[in-house]
Amino acid sequence: MAKVTFYVLPSSGEAALAKAVATIVGQLAKQRRRVVVIASNQAQAELIDEALWQIPAAQFIPHNLVGEGPIAGTPVLIGWEQSAAELCKQRNVVLNLQPVVPELTRQIQVIIDFVPADDAGKEQARERYRHYRSLGMQLDTQPAPEENEGHHG
Repeated sequence: MAKVTFYVLPSSGEAALAKAVATIVGQLAKQRRRVVVIASNQAQAELIDEALWQIPAAQFIPHNLVGEGPIAGTPVLIGWEQSAAELCKQRNVVLNLQPVVPELTRQIQVIIDFVPADDAGKEQARERYRHYRSLGMQLDTQPAPEENEGHHG
């Protein structure tokens, strides 16, 4: 059964989300996990892509947007309106940025979700939390990670 971790964002806005996602993806990449980020829309997907390019070269994380290469080509795939089942092929970690719970495949072991700072976003996060719980998933909530110590940028 999948484990779901909700990260509570310290501030609202796409930039705060993109920074948290880049930090978490960096941690997962170090663990050699195969990750899919399911963004709410193409603009958000491109923002996440850009945030990952901002990481210093020594810590570069191979990633691509859907359509920029083979779907299984890099450890990190960023999609938005594609079928979650299609995006999740050969992946075992999902970062969900959508306001609803995506249809996920059984091989997903870890789901990472976010609690925005704004009230409407918090309510949507509560709905997703209840949905995951109704599926019998193990749930956890933590503060969003700070940027990796050791680099500033």
